[in-house]
Amino acid sequence: MLKNGSKFYFSKLTDGEKNLYNRITDALGRFDPALSVHAGMGKDFTVDIKKILTYALLDNPAFFYLDKNRIVTKQTPMYIQLCFQYDCAQAEAEKLSGEIKEKIVEFMCEYVEQKMTPLAKQLAVYKYLQSAVTPRKDNTDRDSYSVVGALLRRSCVCEGFAKAYKLLCDYLRIASIVVSGEAMKDGKREAHAWNITRIKGVTAHTDITWDTIAGVGSYDYFNLCDADIAADHFFDGGFYPKCAPNKINYFYKNRLIASNEDEAKKIIAANIGKDFFSVKLLFPITSGQLDGFGFLPGKLRFNETQNVVMFRKCQTIT
Repeated sequence: MLKNGSKFYFSKLTDGEKNLYNRITDALGRFDPALSVHAGMGKDFTVDIKKILTYALLDNPAFFYLDKNRIVTKQTPMYIQLCFQYDCAQAEAEKLSGEIKEKIVEFMCEYVEQKMTPLAKQLAVYKYLQSAVTPRKDNTDRDSYSVVGALLRRSCVCEGFAKAYKLLCDYLRIASIVVSGEAMKDGKREAHAWNITRIKGVTAHTDITWDTIAGVGSYDYFNLCDADIAADHFFDGGFYPKCAPNKINYFYKNRLIASNEDEAKKIIAANIGKDFFSVKLLFPITSGQLDGFGFLPGKLRFNETQNVVMFRKCQTIT
């Protein structure tokens, strides 16, 4: 089956919960129809099965074939029994896993070089998913929540993006977490998933879904600190690793941060020949003020919450 990597959620469990987590993941790996756990794990044994299952699936995108909403649970003072419902037969799941591995190999060959730094590899994951996967607005298809939707169907919702990102990072030995939280959309908070990644000891938020919606070459949400992502994302800051201001942010690394209008105009002039580029502004501005900054004719996108301006050159019709 597919490789599993960092297990952040596992680390948040008690010893007894970790035991059950391991029993569950072992059973899922074997495609067992059920799992029984006896109360010998401890006196007055009680456990939050739903939490442990959720944590196991967030840590392990390889278990795309389990339908967590149809698991039958029986709990008594003596034992817990879980009856698993799978979306497909074991042979079909193994076939899909093989096809996903082929996609990962294609990604490695096309986007990754052996001498790349971890940050460059992370950026390769971003570029690959932006170019290969289309964000999906509806959520009726279960595949759109998994790596199957992202890597095989090439269309998914935010959970599929986040799990595919984690899976690719797992193969690159980059520690990544699928974050379960909320984000602002059309003025309303709704459930959302993105990632926290650790690059050489530095943790940062990445939201590949929103950057893909914005278009290839968008990095508004690449390696943000807690304070920046919190402008439009909501999460349990006491539960997830702290993400301090860092030097692996896309705009910092590429010198695309402007503290005032003069700096912004210099950055725009230096990038004037590019088909697209973005600038992070550290001063207040409105979209109506951008016309005087020296952009060539093209399309401007202003992310007001992150204060990022993206320029894209208009395509010439011949």
